[in-house]
Amino acid sequence: MTSPARRGPRKVGPPFKWFKPAGLALLFPALAGLCGPAGAVPLQVTGTLVRPTYYHGYSTAQIEAMSRIRVPSRASHEPGLTRFEHELSHQYEVEGEGEGPGRPLRVWARSLRVDFSITRMDVYVSSQYARGTCPYNAILAHENTHVAINDRAFRKYKALLERALKRDRTLPTKAHPLRVSSLEEGKAVIERRLSRIVEPLYERFKREDIRENAKIDTPASYRRTQAKCGDW
Repeated sequence: MTSPARRGPRKVGPPFKWFKPAGLALLFPALAGLCGPAGAVPLQVTGTLVRPTYYHGYSTAQIEAMSRIRVPSRASHEPGLTRFEHELSHQYEVEGEGEGPGRPLRVWARSLRVDFSITRMDVYVSSQYARGTCPYNAILAHENTHVAINDRAFRKYKALLERALKRDRTLPTKAHPLRVSSLEEGKAVIERRLSRIVEPLYERFKREDIRENAKIDTPASYRRTQAKCGDW
């Protein structure tokens, strides 16, 4: 059984410092390893995929209480659980130039970093079953299948995020800046355009991960696990 704990996108809203023409506003230290085709905002996509931590000191009743998910049958019990958390965040550098308040301003994204990570992967196997026994191995195999599903979904959508961001031409660059009437307008436009790229993919990731995990949390799947051993 899997129980995802989801965190929404974390946004780092940039401060801004204004200069006369040819002056620059630099918000964060330069990011190492930036990449991207000509005409695009220099990009860095990072991500952490934590390895699972295994717990063996919880009873079946405690594991079921943690899951907050009804098992497929009232007569069945769920002696294993995989819990995970994920997070999406972004930050960017902005540069700009113009004559000052009340005059048209030109702003652009100098660089962009997006971080997509699985920050927690906890696997629980009931203390009712000793390590190395047939039931323990069957439960562990089922939970490790959840781990593998989460891994695949993460790697797939990290690559999709990077591809979408590299192909994007809506974020303003120095060659094609935003012309805005105020700093707040420029920041809001950049934030909206970035959100339109990353948030739909993040939502797709969450839906697909839930769907794929649900395929092995069915009555038929649990019956196959039970059938592997005779000493439950």
